[in-house]
Parts: sequence; C-alpha cells; structure tokens
Amino acid sequence: MIGLRAPSGVEGGVEAAVAALAPRLVAAGHEVTVYCRARYNPLGSCMHEGVRLVDVPTTYGRTSEAFVHTLLAAPLAARHHDIVHVHACGPALFAPLPRLLGRSVVVTLHGEDWQREKWGPVARGALRAGAEVGGRAADRIIAVSASLAAWARRFGDKVSHIPNGVAPHQPAAWDPVVFPSLLPGRYHLFLGRLVPEKGLDLLVAAAHLHAGDPLVVTGGASHTDAWVRRLQASAPRNVVFTGSRFDVEKRMLLTHARSLVLPSRTEGMPLVLLEGMAAGLPVLASGIAPIREALGDTGTFVDPTPGAWSDALRLLECTPEAILRARGERARRRVIEHFSWERAARSHLQVYGAAVEE
Repeated sequence: MIGLRAPSGVEGGVEAAVAALAPRLVAAGHEVTVYCRARYNPLGSCMHEGVRLVDVPTTYGRTSEAFVHTLLAAPLAARHHDIVHVHACGPALFAPLPRLLGRSVVVTLHGEDWQREKWGPVARGALRAGAEVGGRAADRIIAVSASLAAWARRFGDKVSHIPNGVAPHQPAAWDPVVFPSLLPGRYHLFLGRLVPEKGLDLLVAAAHLHAGDPLVVTGGASHTDAWVRRLQASAPRNVVFTGSRFDVEKRMLLTHARSLVLPSRTEGMPLVLLEGMAAGLPVLASGIAPIREALGDTGTFVDPTPGAWSDALRLLECTPEAILRARGERARRRVIEHFSWERAARSHLQVYGAAVEE
C-alpha cells in the first residue's frame, strides 16, 4: 500500500483506513507492506500487527511530499508484491508505474481532493490529473462513497463502492485533569484535521452568535498553520482548541460529548462521523452527499450559514436528554449495520482477486 503518510500516530482518513484494513488482510492470510514517510512513522521500518512498515524518503513540502514519496515507493512496491494498492488522488498519478513493471494495480479514491480549499490551482490540477491517470491505469478502482463511485464510473465497470468502516466504540471515563475547562456532557465536539473545507469558519461564526455550551475543536493543522492561527484569533472564548488527541483522550471526548458537529463542504467518507455515530452521539452536519450516505435519517442536516448553525446548536441544547440519547442510539445501530471494517476487508480481497485476474 502506497500513498499515505503512516498508518499510526497520524490524523487523516486515508491513514486511519489503512491502519484498520492492513491487519485484517494479514489475518486473512496475506502479506501486506505499507510504505511510509519517515517523518510521520514513529515506529520506523518494522513489523507491526503483522504488517510490514517500510520508510521511503521524500521531500517534505506542501505540494511535493506525496508525489515524490509515491514516485519512489511505486517501483519498490512493484518489485516485491503482486498487487500495488495506491491510496488517494495525488499518488494515483503514478499508478502506471507498477503496471509497466507487470504488477496489478488497485486505486482507492478517498475524496475529490482537487476540491479541497487548502490547495492552489497548480496542486488542484495535479490532484485532478492524478485521479484521471490513476483511474485509467488501475486494474480496479475502489471508491469510499456512492458519489465518488458515480464519478469514477467514467473509467468503466471496474469500480467498486466499499465504504469505510468503524470499530465499536470503547467508552473512556472522564478525567477532569486532562480537560479542566470542560464539563462532561456539556460541549459540542468537532473532530478532524483543521483545514478550510471542514467548514470550521461556520462553527466559529456560529459561536459568536450563540454563547451556549462550548465548541471543542480537536485536531491539528495539515499544511494550514497560518489559516489555523487566523481561525483561533477570530474565535470567541467558548471555542476550545485542544490540538490533536489520540487513543484514550479521543475516546474520552467522544464518550462525553453532547453532540458531534461536522460542517464539511467536501468529504470522501468521513471516519470521524462514523466514530461519532458509533459512540452514540447525536450529529449535526452539512448535507453533502457522503455525509447523507453515512447518516441516513439519523442526524440533523444544517444549512451552510452561521445563523443556521447557531440555531441548530441552540435547538439541540433545548432538546431533552432522552430524545438526544434515542437519536444517538439510532445512529449507533445504523453504523453497526452498514459500516464494518471486517466487511470492508472481505470486499477488498474480492477486488484484489479481480485485479489479479486481469
């Protein structure tokens, strides 16, 4: 698997998906290698959960990092493996390389990355080109949402829609020492990378209009440090930025939040949404297609204006706890029924088999 930063200790949907899938593919009897960018891989080159991690160098720049890393990793992966699985649009630009070396290629589209607001025109063009080149070169294409699958069908009938999965939520007891300014059950939670397309500007503007329960923003910048500083400077006091949180601290925030909020303008299949649903949280979210696909009728869709978000937060805080718990339980049941990493792993194996037969 190539195209990601590293499968552990890093925020990002691609990284989380590979971290969940790779050990399950190993458990099914296959050898899996993940090619990592050394800066993001705290484990180094090693065996972890049966998965071989291999660090490959790159140039650490805003736009060049993924491209250079994949350019170097693609022929290395092709030398040692029957199938090269390329993740994301940018790295897919190099999908032809393993094909030229006689290997089967699978490309996963995790989102329409060329629409992400953090990229300039050149980077957006390269990302769109990656999706087009990878789509044509791949033996099989995996799309994580129905809307992505519909877009990818321009490349023929080699597209499989395999949604991301989620593990069952493991509750964590509240520790006031970790989050001393928060009260359990009295905050709204945003999880994810702090990038413009997540719609955080709407939440910050809504917080100016509604001085209710705090908004907790959990996540780190992704080549967006200057934008994050401006966002923090403009935020009122009832917006709490916690930085990145992992493991028990992340589970603690999910366990005790009043709601999960996700005002994204573009997504693939957001894992943080599935995690919030698995934790039984009521969800306020934008109405874009991948979010509607995940939530079904279990969440509340909010128009993309500060006033609409302020009103939605105010209404939720006035809703009886029993109704909120029932709403969250419906979301939890839906995610258990429809979004499973075990099912996703089985579907991946079917796609790999079809790719090898080409």
